[in-house]
Amino acid sequence: RKLSESSSMRHKTITVILKTLYEKNQREEAHSKRVSAICGKIGNALRLNSDLVSELETVGLMHDIGKIAISDEILNKPGLLSYDEWMEIKRHPEIGYNILRSISEYAMLAEYVLAHQERWDGKGYPKGLKGTEIPFFARIVAIADAYDAMTGPRPYSEPVTREIAFNEIKRKAGIQFDPNIVWLLGQEAGILEI
Repeated sequence: RKLSESSSMRHKTITVILKTLYEKNQREEAHSKRVSAICGKIGNALRLNSDLVSELETVGLMHDIGKIAISDEILNKPGLLSYDEWMEIKRHPEIGYNILRSISEYAMLAEYVLAHQERWDGKGYPKGLKGTEIPFFARIVAIADAYDAMTGPRPYSEPVTREIAFNEIKRKAGIQFDPNIVWLLGQEAGILEI
């Protein structure tokens, strides 16, 4: 019973952290929900079973949970970030990992959250993973996150059209993104129309 209550309490803590992040930054809530929906569409296009699609959607929803520890001034800054501010932003995958790994049912999700800013060419962060070293779900979240960042409202840039965003993702296939997933997205019309 003690173990069960402890797990339940940690689960509630995750819910409170997400709620607090969303209350302090409503744009993050909308972004996370859109990334989750895009991840679900990609998962369905990959013909993953419903449990895996649900897990992928959850990763999309929680990918930026580590931003709870980043100041509002940095998250909402309309201009370019200073070097120190950029270093602070780059901490969010590790912070999210540390939050999620404390709960057994989120342990695998923590690994995906940690790796969602890695790049196919190895120039991402925090570990500099390359290619298939990056967990598969993290590679999907990276595409969904970038797509939504380009098409959604951001304090530092105007949104672009879906076509421009997808062309940018195609341009960075094999550099920033998994080229096989990008190829699939090119074959499956409408996946990224959220």
